[in-house]
Amino acid sequence: MNGTEQTLFENTEIGEYNGYVYLDALQTGDTIRLRVYIKDPENELYKLRDSKDFTGVQANPAVGFLATMASIGYKVTAHQIAGTYRVLTHNWFKR
Repeated sequence: MNGTEQTLFENTEIGEYNGYVYLDALQTGDTIRLRVYIKDPENELYKLRDSKDFTGVQANPAVGFLATMASIGYKVTAHQIAGTYRVLTHNWFKR
């Protein structure tokens, strides 16, 4: 992470998407904001669907994302808004 919102996953094909972001690198004083966007088929702009902040050491560091149907765009981002910049691992599935 580098202090800006960064894309972890993006796909523009029709499908059902889900995945995981692993937050085991977080330490006291760190805050990561995860966001999910869906692309609007009318104007092809991404719209925010979900946003959640995670602070400090996580008791359950594997953050799962609900399976989501998307027809023209699905994107997941991370933004480290406090603390020492960390590397996040993640994996994604398309069905």
